[in-house]
Amino acid sequence: MPNAHVGCRALVPFNNRKVTGYILEKMPRNQDENLKEILEILDTESLFHSQLIPFFEWIAEYYIHPIGKVIQSVLPGGMNTDPYNTAFLTEKGLSVCKALSSHSEERQILSWIKDHPGRRLPWPTHRISGLEKRGWLILKPRRGKGHPGPLMRKFVRVKEGVDLRSIILEEGGESRTKNEVEFLESILSSNENLLSELVTRFPNGSYLVGKWIKKGILESFKAPVYRNPAGNIMFPYSIPEKLYAQQDRALRYIRNSLDKRTFSPCLLYGVTGSGKTEVYFKAAEYTFDSGRQVILVVPEISLAVYMEGIFRSRLGNRVAIYHSGLSRGERYDQWMRMARGDVDLVIGARSALFAPLPSVGLIVVDEEHDSAYKQESSPHYQARDAAVVRAKMENAVVILGSGTPSVQSFQNSMIKKYHLLLMKDRVEKRPMPDVEVVDMKTVEDKKFKNEIFSPRLKQAIDQNLTAGNQTILFLNRRGFHRMYLCRSCGQNIRCPNCDVALTYHLKEDRLICHYCGFCAEAQTKCPSCGNEGLRVYGFGTEKLEQEIKGFFPDSRVARMDADSTRKKGQAFRILKKFGRQEIDILVGTQIITKGYDFPFVTLVGVIAADFSLGFPDFRAGERTFQILSQVTGRAGRGNQRGRVIIQTFNPDHYAISTAMAYDYKTFFSRERELRKQLGYPPFSRLACLKLKGNSKRKTAAAAQRLGLAIKDILTKWPEKGKQIQLLGPSEAPISRLKGKYRWQILIKSRNVSLLQKLLNEIERSSRRMLQSDGVHLILDVDPYQMT
Repeated sequence: MPNAHVGCRALVPFNNRKVTGYILEKMPRNQDENLKEILEILDTESLFHSQLIPFFEWIAEYYIHPIGKVIQSVLPGGMNTDPYNTAFLTEKGLSVCKALSSHSEERQILSWIKDHPGRRLPWPTHRISGLEKRGWLILKPRRGKGHPGPLMRKFVRVKEGVDLRSIILEEGGESRTKNEVEFLESILSSNENLLSELVTRFPNGSYLVGKWIKKGILESFKAPVYRNPAGNIMFPYSIPEKLYAQQDRALRYIRNSLDKRTFSPCLLYGVTGSGKTEVYFKAAEYTFDSGRQVILVVPEISLAVYMEGIFRSRLGNRVAIYHSGLSRGERYDQWMRMARGDVDLVIGARSALFAPLPSVGLIVVDEEHDSAYKQESSPHYQARDAAVVRAKMENAVVILGSGTPSVQSFQNSMIKKYHLLLMKDRVEKRPMPDVEVVDMKTVEDKKFKNEIFSPRLKQAIDQNLTAGNQTILFLNRRGFHRMYLCRSCGQNIRCPNCDVALTYHLKEDRLICHYCGFCAEAQTKCPSCGNEGLRVYGFGTEKLEQEIKGFFPDSRVARMDADSTRKKGQAFRILKKFGRQEIDILVGTQIITKGYDFPFVTLVGVIAADFSLGFPDFRAGERTFQILSQVTGRAGRGNQRGRVIIQTFNPDHYAISTAMAYDYKTFFSRERELRKQLGYPPFSRLACLKLKGNSKRKTAAAAQRLGLAIKDILTKWPEKGKQIQLLGPSEAPISRLKGKYRWQILIKSRNVSLLQKLLNEIERSSRRMLQSDGVHLILDVDPYQMT
């Protein structure tokens, strides 16, 4: 097929179905091969370039996920047009349905189809085909809705060969309406006039367009228009007059590496406020001048919008933004702009890493330490690590930037795998904030016992408001009350689908599960023993916001967390108001700890520094240090010195004490030694085998059986098997989630290729081993969430 280009989707026959595939290579046909013909090419132009295919292949191989599924997950949403099955009952099926036992699986399937004729079937084909053979139902395949494509709009222009200027001058004016000359002159001024704009501008626009089309002077046509997702600039970004010495040193190394056009990984370790963003910009400009493109990846959508505003204010339409918060149409338009080479810079969250740019010269991963770079749904890739691999394949420079580098990345710089670029001072030699730790165990004032605020923090907020400055209050828990606990039996109100306590939300006046979204009415009676004495414990950002409004009723308070920013653009609006000083106190979760620059924030309060230490994860200390250091860095970025107050019950924990002292070197040394002793990354590679099933018994049995099968494989590798350590099987810390029972097996190995070989064997053998139990296995390579 002449239009079958690499990077296009193709509809192909597969067994008795039609499925969507991707053209990855074109080879001469061997006449002896019995190949089926492609039914249809679904795209008029390539969706990605051939140089991106090796990267797709690496993702598929390393994270053990089919390459077709990898590409499908990367392309703009809605582009999957695979058919699905629907069904209708026959007369025989209706009769059988009434006669079958109400508990039989066949009766349940037939009843569902009877109530949902023509709807997508929730069962695989092999579960239904037997019923079709008996004549009980008729299967009808259907295709999904059309995928997003160009947004077509109607335009008006002068017909080719027509001299409209002469017509305007020659024709008598008596037969014209009042604004007809103005209308014709506006048409003359542009080759492409959007019909909807003409109708808006001229009340009689529809009449005039029709009139001159009938005369053969004008013609209408349809053409695609670009859906621009770019928002307004959040707040002005001051362009520095010159680079400081540390910025200039870092930039010189990056430019030299770009000139060589070879793979060069750099770790840019710059304290908060040291000017990393300006280094990114100058490096990007230099890359553009060499005729190559840039990808800038950030961990959060709200930060992507912020960074896009900064870069677009200086680069205009050379910038594209790409993230999951865009509409399907917006994502499609942005993707095609990239594939065509119409942009020089792509900014976005994880998915922007797959931008189909034709010639990538620089990839920047900002806040490289952030755990949001790990995708928790399939494929389970780590965007920071994958960025290094893509840069290597493209012979590009990759910059991993952070004020609190991950232990893994800093270790790579220590062993010279990455080149370390150090920026240890804030711009203009601004001092780091003064940090004060409040040991909540020593707060003995009865008035404040078990309260959210210590007297010290409350006093500091009052002083900051009086001075006319802004405050950030950080608490990494959302909701109002954390749990409802029975005083009689000690049980808390838990989610029926997950092994977690429900959180009370004041605005909705409901108990909500933060994992599956289950909601329930707020209760006063214990569901376990019937006692009326339920007591509330704990607090989240919603209660923190209410408390601060009660203490300081004249202050302007806003909250920024996953609940308050659900609506599209809400995070942007909150940050813009805060940047304009229309908010005095901003309460939030880790969303507010990212790389925002608010010069009038002079106080940061950390409400409960211990929360992240309680996670069952070997990275708990690292995350605590990073979060505290990042939120501390939001204070004192202007002309006034900042101040930070950290409330904690564990002031002596090394993660808290080193963050308080801005002592990354000591933290890294302690953390590195601990991980070396325990054999955790960066001194080994991990894989987590997660098993999920509807039956508690079958899931546990499947986990035990899989564990034995893995041990059996290792015994067949007498020497290599000793290089692999097996932990488990055991119940997951959250043993039930979204109605599924969960078990897990952790595998450690210092040999990456050996671990990959084992995981591939496990993946192949588990297909037949677990299918009959209804247990699903997820292979998570380099896991970040151990819950």
